[in-house]
Amino acid sequence: MERLLEGTVVERTLQATIALLALTPIASYSLWVADGCEPFVPFISDMDLPTRSGFTFTVGYALSGILLATMGVQLGVLRDRWMTSTDMPRNWVNLNRFSMMAAIATGIGLFWISFTPWDEHLELHIAQANVIFFGGVIWASCVTLATWRMSQEERGFSSVLAPRTAFSVLAVIGLLGMIERVFRYTGLSSDLYALEERLQTLDGSCISLNEPLLSQAAAFEWLLAASMVLIIATFLPEVRLLTGNSGDEE
Repeated sequence: MERLLEGTVVERTLQATIALLALTPIASYSLWVADGCEPFVPFISDMDLPTRSGFTFTVGYALSGILLATMGVQLGVLRDRWMTSTDMPRNWVNLNRFSMMAAIATGIGLFWISFTPWDEHLELHIAQANVIFFGGVIWASCVTLATWRMSQEERGFSSVLAPRTAFSVLAVIGLLGMIERVFRYTGLSSDLYALEERLQTLDGSCISLNEPLLSQAAAFEWLLAASMVLIIATFLPEVRLLTGNSGDEE
């Protein structure tokens, strides 16, 4: 465990997580378009249906889920130790631990959904997606709030607070925008029939993207996904503060 908490190991985990979360949808989208599917705008999980982009989706997000859960533990434990060492109030320590649980749940959901195509297991896929979306936004909100409190103890955290807050706001906008568009499409119904109807628009392994509300919802999903990558990136300069290596370790 101590090996996982070393500064260089945490940094490499963050870098690998950022790279995979950024490159997996980009690579999957490139293959999606190359296979002749409509370019504007698929849900990220739509790209799990064709063979080539689906393979990239599965491998990329399975690995990303493992890394995301690992990263959540690393950052959660390091922050827990830092908060304890500075005698921060217990409620902030508990908030940090809650955020760690949210990160782990998000990572597990991401790993699991990579093996759950929505055309085969729609209800399970949607449940997994909700864990990922809500878990990710809850994690982002909690770590941002905790960062504000930590910056009161150590000014070094102030440098990451502004970008982390901005990206967290974008993540919330992405989540709310996606939910609003999907509800407008389904008519505020929990019945999945409206979404199951999309299966009738399958052309081979490509899904038709002729429904504006769903394309708009997908665009918000991409915004949410990009925001999460950027939020994780803000932890790179924080690692040295958490591990006590903020000096001249280059």
